[in-house]
Amino acid sequence: MHTSDGRTRLEGERLEELPEFDLRYLFDDGERPSSVTVYAPESLETTWITVDADVAVSLDELR
Repeated sequence: MHTSDGRTRLEGERLEELPEFDLRYLFDDGERPSSVTVYAPESLETTWITVDADVAVSLDELR
């Protein structure tokens, strides 16, 4: 699925109604990480996303 396939606007929804996610992260190397992996620890499925540290951004920097 492409990201543009979903709704582009949250019409009529408030932020309080959006789902919350309990996510954790791990680095491949604690001193010089080259990648970060984000995962849901309580999930019964094996799901995660790994990103090169050079292109990862802090959640504080997202809009």
